[in-house]
Amino acid sequence: MNRSPEGTFGDELHLVVPPYAAYLRAVRLVAADAAVRAGLDCEEVEDFRLAVDELCQALIRGTDHVIVLSFHSTDGNVNARGAARGRDGFAGNMNELSETIVASLADDYQFDCEGGDLAFSVSRRRAGARR
Repeated sequence: MNRSPEGTFGDELHLVVPPYAAYLRAVRLVAADAAVRAGLDCEEVEDFRLAVDELCQALIRGTDHVIVLSFHSTDGNVNARGAARGRDGFAGNMNELSETIVASLADDYQFDCEGGDLAFSVSRRRAGARR
């Protein structure tokens, strides 16, 4: 975990997990903790946790390689990024239901497949927090 310089608030945590659904429990726990550290309320924490879970499931469907995640919390904002090497022949698209779910839970998100690499970013802000 990296602590920002004194006078500012921000924590960054990195997590590497195998590409199996059994490890999503650990990912959800870390996502929820990052959201709590950002000062989000219970509903916002749950929204962020579920959005990260859904995006990780999309990565799992497209990779046989480890998933590298990072979570960054600041006062009122939480962000997560995930990346993995894509499986040969994987189109790199989220299904429509997953896109709808994540769009309803997150303030911003992106899921990309570029050059065989899969990646996502997702953020959630506390109600009333500055962008």
